[in-house]
This record gives sequence, C-alpha cells and structure tokens, in this order.
Amino acid sequence: MRIAIVGSGMAGLTAARTLSEHGHSVVVVDKGRLPGGRMATTEMVGGARADKGAQFFTARSPEMTEAVGRWTDVGLVHQWCSGFTRSDGHPRYATSGGMARLMEHLTEGLDVRQAVHVAAVRPIGQGWQLTWPEAHGNPAGALGADAVVVTTPVPQAAALFDGIAAVPDLTYDATISLTLALSAPASVPAPGGVQLSGDPVWSWVGDNVAKGTSSLPALTLHTTAEFASAHWDDDDEQLMAELVALAVPWTGGAAVLDARLHRWLYATPVEPYPERFCEVAPGLYLAGDAFGGPRVEGAFLSGLAVAERVGAEG
Repeated sequence: MRIAIVGSGMAGLTAARTLSEHGHSVVVVDKGRLPGGRMATTEMVGGARADKGAQFFTARSPEMTEAVGRWTDVGLVHQWCSGFTRSDGHPRYATSGGMARLMEHLTEGLDVRQAVHVAAVRPIGQGWQLTWPEAHGNPAGALGADAVVVTTPVPQAAALFDGIAAVPDLTYDATISLTLALSAPASVPAPGGVQLSGDPVWSWVGDNVAKGTSSLPALTLHTTAEFASAHWDDDDEQLMAELVALAVPWTGGAAVLDARLHRWLYATPVEPYPERFCEVAPGLYLAGDAFGGPRVEGAFLSGLAVAERVGAEG
C-alpha cells in the first residue's frame, strides 16, 4: 500500500515508522527545513542550544513507556524530573542535546522529504494526489498514494483539502518563544523549569543546561496565549527588545549573547478532538496532537492509532 504522510512531527514520523515496519511504502513530506515540527531545537551563537517548542514529554501510556525505554537504551532520552514545583510521580523526559535529536533519530530508514510545501490534496482514481509548487530551490512535484495522513494543525489541513472534505472545527492557542544564549547560568530554580500561572507575560521558563539540551547557558521562555495574541503582529525587532527586557528576572544578571524569536501560531489545541484520528474521506486521515489529547505523548498515540487504522484498510 502506498501511503503519503504530510508532516514530519511526532505524529507523522510515528505513523510512518509503524506503517513502514508493516511493509507499506511510505513517503513523508514536510514544509520545514528539518524534521520535528514543534519538537525543534535552535543553535545559538557560540554553540549554545535551546529547545524552542516542546520542552519535555511524559509517558503515561504503555505504548509511550515502551518507546521511551527504547530511546533511553540508545542514549537519546533521559528523565529530567517528576514535576517542577513538586513531584507528581510522572517523570518528565528530555532529549540529550535537544528535541531535534530525537526527531532526527525517528527519520532513520524512512523516505522523508523536507522543504516540500504541499499545496493541495485531491482525489485521483481510487486514491489521492499531493501537489506542490517550486519553493526554496526545490522543483514543483506531485505524489500519488492509496491513503494520505495529514498531521499538520487542522486549519492548515483544511486549506489543503479546499472543499474536498470537511474537517473538525478545532482552534489553537498561540505562543511566542524567546530563546537566549547567556554569558552565565540562568536564575531558574531546580530542577530548571517553571510553569507559570497568572503571569501576564510568561507561561514557561526553562534552563536548557539543567535539562541536558545545552552545555552552555541557554534559556527558553514561552509567552502566554493572551500575550501572543495581543502582540502577534508586532515588529520583530521591537518585540524582541521588549521580551528580552521582560526576561531579565530569569537571566540571573548574565549578558545576552544571542536572542531568537519564534512565533508558534498553532502551539496548543484548545479542545482536542475526542478520538485519536479522524477519517475525513475514504483513505484521507487527520492526526496529531489535536486528536485524543495534546502534548507530545498525545501526538505519539495519535500516530500509532492512525497507522493501525490505515494499515488495516490495506
């Protein structure tokens, strides 16, 4: 069975690996330069590294626990902590060297094509065809498949179908990520992460050294959804200066050696779809962290579930 997967994040790569292991022909396409989606790590001036999207993940299901065990055995993943202000008994896991390393590992042995901006998904014969224009030096192209799994945020998926199929009406909260390379350690209390409630600007502050992402001081801060909405269209330079100033309580008096800004429009699904995936037309599926529960583990379980369904159809 020929299967095309749009999106090389956790859901897409999990589905691709599962289907490939069961003998199906799978191609993954993604508009980004690198795999991972929101499991992204940025390289800072001087060699510091910072996770700019997902900061950690849990393993509360048997399936995720098994996967984390495999990743731990090969030295990719380690337990960071079991909570931030207090332990709740659920380990938080991080990837040594940054989340991007885990996603690179998941692409091994797969046909993953980055910088492919799929523009449309259309029925053709008994299957589907993906088409894309020339972009970033890559030629225009098309790909035929018996089934298609789209793991992008749902509003982006809806644009691909353009009246071919109805999609669930799901909404997302945005966030703005600020990553900083510092001249000295940040002032984030142990274990190196703070989930803030009621702060007018920040929802998360994380020390990338404490969680094993970077060997050099690097800080990641995420804004609240409300702040992101109010400042979404602000000029980059102006917004950067404002956020760097607002981050001073967490920098420990260190100088900022490098600063990066990233806008995540579809950071968190507000009310996830109740099932792990959605078949919007015969052979056309939606999956991702908006299906059955958010977070990295939700995306992983969605990828497994849709792979089981697609594989059964073949």
